[in-house]
Amino acid sequence: MTSVQGAARETRIATREAAEALIAELNVAMDEVLALLGEETALVKAGKLKAATALAERKNEKAAEYTRMMILARDEVAALGRLAPRSTEMLRRRHEVFRAEVQINLAVLATARDVAEDLLRSVATEVGTMDRPATYGRAGRPGDVVDTTMRGIAVDRNF
Repeated sequence: MTSVQGAARETRIATREAAEALIAELNVAMDEVLALLGEETALVKAGKLKAATALAERKNEKAAEYTRMMILARDEVAALGRLAPRSTEMLRRRHEVFRAEVQINLAVLATARDVAEDLLRSVATEVGTMDRPATYGRAGRPGDVVDTTMRGIAVDRNF
């Protein structure tokens, strides 16, 4: 966006009340996302992955709403800072805490995914080694090992 376009763009937030209302809506959106993230994190930590997966649609909806509100606030940051400076500063501080909570949730989800992938690899390797012959050949040495580990396993990701 050029400075001419930015200057020509109409500011939607023109009153203190409108600024406070936008900040309040953004706080509500953050609260809703944080509640879902907390619930999801607790479920994943408890090993209830199917229940955590059920939250995905609601979480995506709330995250989209939060993102829409953040874009609006970003576009109106000058007006928010001018009309409601204290609330804007509190929102900035709260947003830092929000970002930290999101990072924790992402770390928990990444760990759960890594553990599941390691488990699947271990199972696939173990299934493959079970088919190896445990006999000795003519020279008293283990027989030629036929590599059967490439058969793989099937995983239903839909539960």
